Amino acid sequence: MRRNRLIITLLVLAVSAIAGGWLVQRALRRSMGRGDVHGARLLAAVMERVRDSYVDSLSVDELWRRAAIGLVDELGDPNSTYLPPDRLKRLTEATSGLYSGVGIQADRREGYVVVLAVRPNSPAEHAGVQAGDRLAEADGQAMKGWTMEEARNAMRGAPGTRLHLVVERGTARIPFDMERGSIHVSSVSRQMVLDGGVGYVLLSTFSDSARQELTRTVDSLVANGARSLILDLRNNPGGLLNQGVAIADLFLDQGQEIVDVRTRGQKREIVYVDSVAQKWPKLPLAVVVNAGTASAAEIVAGALQDHDRALVLGRTSYGKGSAQNVFELEGGGGLKLTTARWYTPSGRSISRLARADSAPRVINDRAERPVFKTDAGRKVLGGGGIAPDLSAGDSVPSLADRSFLIALGAKAAVFRDVMKNFAASELRRGAARDTLFVVSPALRDAFYASIARQGIDVPRSVYDDAASLVDRQLGNEIARQAFGLEYSGRRIVRNDKVVQRAAELLRRATNPRQLLEKIPVADSAPR
Repeated sequence: MRRNRLIITLLVLAVSAIAGGWLVQRALRRSMGRGDVHGARLLAAVMERVRDSYVDSLSVDELWRRAAIGLVDELGDPNSTYLPPDRLKRLTEATSGLYSGVGIQADRREGYVVVLAVRPNSPAEHAGVQAGDRLAEADGQAMKGWTMEEARNAMRGAPGTRLHLVVERGTARIPFDMERGSIHVSSVSRQMVLDGGVGYVLLSTFSDSARQELTRTVDSLVANGARSLILDLRNNPGGLLNQGVAIADLFLDQGQEIVDVRTRGQKREIVYVDSVAQKWPKLPLAVVVNAGTASAAEIVAGALQDHDRALVLGRTSYGKGSAQNVFELEGGGGLKLTTARWYTPSGRSISRLARADSAPRVINDRAERPVFKTDAGRKVLGGGGIAPDLSAGDSVPSLADRSFLIALGAKAAVFRDVMKNFAASELRRGAARDTLFVVSPALRDAFYASIARQGIDVPRSVYDDAASLVDRQLGNEIARQAFGLEYSGRRIVRNDKVVQRAAELLRRATNPRQLLEKIPVADSAPR
């Protein structure tokens, strides 16, 4: 028994060195040096008891795996987690914007996987696959009835491997043979010039090419007549810290602070400062945020707000004022660990405050949030996310929309499939002859009958009360199928009240400073 305990204690030291890194190892050495080995003995005793007495047999490897996961979980930090190999792979793809496949964006319609778009310069584009093609076979297997996950798994694979694909285009079946390669997913999801010379960019993530893509996009918008800019960061979960710094650098003056990053006990501090002159100094800028705006996206919004460079509007952001490092572990997994907290140029932390039980909560009460000042003396709030200069958009769905979503319940996924199929059917009947089409009451009635036939039980009164939501979703789906992703994106932006509010203010401003002066006092965010 003593030998078993010795082996387990030695394993504790080994795992500490591998999984926790040199900091944990050093701390354990200091602890052992003082003769304080209570924690190591406790773990050894628990591991031994579980191994010998638990009702189900567990291997030593499995015990260590669960102990490691439990250790990270006990930190009480929602941003620190153990990443199994598949999750580490997905995170790497998200931060790099790269994956290996053929470059097809697809969706399900009427039981088929249908191509929505083909990524530029991808194997699928070179082969000749087109938007609207139905995927019929992948490597000899019929694809009708496949889920999107099954289709994605078939399209992806190691670079250099081949995929034999058969598509249906009209009544023709067309075979394609292509070689999988590296596919880049753009951080810029949508861009356009709105009426009045207002440029619009939807930045969906901060991958390692975000600055390069945004620079190229804004240059293009300016060349096409944009005299002001909306940077939409809603539902942007962040990404790479250095890309957040690099994007803020584009809009600030040389020497202005962007973010202050502090490690444990604030013993080490890194202050990121703008390194180059502004690229578009005369361009009035509005930044749109919401509860899904987090991390690097909040760094950008906070820096631009503190230096009075942009009007921030929308709803209070998520409040993730910390930075994580990813450590690769033996076996292909990884450890995502919070290693620092960051502060905006005015000195505010925007992390959500927490109760004693560590359950997160957003605090919007003025008395509970510290007040800071921007360069121009405007008041901004710390804690609980980036509070916008101008509140715009609903923080929660309307009562009618909530009632409709509750009525859908577990049938929400079925509802989306029915909508896609209904849109495809109506298009064959001529539902959208031009881009100015609207969802008529008759079309809405027909759609209700369609969802009812599929067993989706939504009371007619609830459906009618949510008519604007139904019209918007159904109209967007019809537009996407009829005219492609680019036009449906324009339709979405045109009907977006928050974007249109920003555009209205930008049309009245001729320089960045004037934009902040245009904020109506009655509409400004609560201070």
